[in-house]
Amino acid sequence: MRALRRLASRYMRTRACAALREDAAVGWKTQKRGFGAEADPEEAKPPPGVGRGPVGVLSLALVLMTGAGVVYYFDQEKQKKIQNTYKPRSVGRAAIGGPFSLVDMHGKTFTDRDLLGQFSLLYFGFTYCPDICPDELTKMAQAIDKVEDKTGKQVLPVFITVDPERDTPEQIREYCTEFHPRLLGLTGTMDQIKQAARQYRVYFNKTEDGDDYLVDHSIIMYLLDPEGEFITFYGKNNTAEELADKMAESMASWKKA
Repeated sequence: MRALRRLASRYMRTRACAALREDAAVGWKTQKRGFGAEADPEEAKPPPGVGRGPVGVLSLALVLMTGAGVVYYFDQEKQKKIQNTYKPRSVGRAAIGGPFSLVDMHGKTFTDRDLLGQFSLLYFGFTYCPDICPDELTKMAQAIDKVEDKTGKQVLPVFITVDPERDTPEQIREYCTEFHPRLLGLTGTMDQIKQAARQYRVYFNKTEDGDDYLVDHSIIMYLLDPEGEFITFYGKNNTAEELADKMAESMASWKKA
């Protein structure tokens, strides 16, 4: 896709330059004749490969329109791929989610089977995150309380670390209690975390070496139904109220198979 965009951009620049040469050629002929001078038929002929001004402007306009159409097309295709990756459940099991085995903030084994029986909202982050994770977890906590008031159904908030090197069960337990009394924190080995992240298509990457590092990661919340299956996801551009409304709508439309 990037190669095709570069090709389209190169084509647009080439045609634009050609159009500018056309206009320059016409201006050069006008200056050479002088004001009020009789035109020389030979001089009126443009150099080889150069068209006349009006044609050049039209060509430039067509090229710009074509190029804009190509860019728009590829942007739309990119958005379709993103939506297909996180497509909500309609028929059968979605491609998001799956088996995992982690360690909870009390040091006990916690698997995907432990999510069964209630709705749950998952978020991947890390306790040393300076701003985004605290903001998202605060929003999650507020949305959980709001959606439970709206629907009368309990939702389990779950925080899964992407920094198991520093996020021990004790560290996560202390961290989670700052946001919601029922926020469940999960950690594990790096292999276990990678497995869980793959199941939910979560990206994360340690940015540098040493002890004082950050972790780039996806900023997405995942809503699961009482059967542990993925329903839908929510990006960061939602307020707590908007998130609660969307969750309530998804929960109301869910029917046990």
